[in-house]
Amino acid sequence: MRGYLFQPHHPAVRAVVKGLHLIGYLLSAVFCCWLSQTLPVHAEAVTSPKTCQIGVYLTSLRDFKPAENSFAANFWVWSVCPFETPKPLESLKVINSKEVNKNYTTFSRTENLSDTFKASKNLFWSEEEMSTTIYHNWDTKNYPFDRHVLQIPLEETQLDASIFVHAPDFVNTGYPKDMDLEGWQIRDFRIEQVNFPYRTSFGSPGIKREINYRSRLVISITINRESKVSFFKLVMGVYAAVALSIMALLLDEELMGILVGNLFAVIVNLQAATSDLGSSNSVTLIDFIHIIAIIYIFITAIVLVYTRFLSEADQSDLSRYLMRRFAVPILAGSFVVLNIVVIAHAAIVG
Repeated sequence: MRGYLFQPHHPAVRAVVKGLHLIGYLLSAVFCCWLSQTLPVHAEAVTSPKTCQIGVYLTSLRDFKPAENSFAANFWVWSVCPFETPKPLESLKVINSKEVNKNYTTFSRTENLSDTFKASKNLFWSEEEMSTTIYHNWDTKNYPFDRHVLQIPLEETQLDASIFVHAPDFVNTGYPKDMDLEGWQIRDFRIEQVNFPYRTSFGSPGIKREINYRSRLVISITINRESKVSFFKLVMGVYAAVALSIMALLLDEELMGILVGNLFAVIVNLQAATSDLGSSNSVTLIDFIHIIAIIYIFITAIVLVYTRFLSEADQSDLSRYLMRRFAVPILAGSFVVLNIVVIAHAAIVG
């Protein structure tokens, strides 16, 4: 019986053999998967993009116009390349510009006496002077304690970042320290290179990627306002109108016409301030001061009407007492304190 079981054609033996074959197939599949993960993969060769050193020297900042959302700048830009083509200044564009003028351009091949691209005996140097008006969203919420970061973006417009990128010239980039900014001061100046993404192939059939990058140089200038003279010019009329309105409560005569005139003056002054600083989607410090003034003039008018009712009820002495002992000190004191608080907050936030 035992000999019969070990015969190769026995059903039990065939079942065991099939099981061993299946296990072998499974082990072979697992081994092949492991081997494919451990063997080196031959990737496509990656070519480093060409690069040129780009620098900027700012010569002027001017025409700060919050109402028109713009500022103007003049600067020199140069490139140093170890190759003759491409010429990066020819395809350099000022992003977000309203107007650009190129006044002078030069290109030359020169011996390399610098530490730039040491492996190259000769370098190709080009220089260009540019003047531009750039769009900038001025946030005047905390005027006159506002701070702004003005940006001049310079972008390569023809070559993808996989082909060409800029290298900032940190050593020579700068600005004259005695630059006159008409009531402003430069707090920080820097240059950086970024690869800006575009989610389009620009319709080119030779581009497969959904996201393409272009090399961009960004010059960032942080400025803050030094002069506060314009602020006092804008609010001087507002404070005078509120002071005259509160002082009218000390007089025994009917002076409702003065309050109406003061209210009209504050509204006109607010429109003039909006015209100078530009409209904003948020309530600015100037807006808040004018709104407070309008509210206080209305309160003064309500108090004046109440005192008139007291006078008609033969309570003139009580009316005079309430005005001089309570209404005038409370209105004047609270108005001053409230303005100090909002101005201090704007100065801290900036």
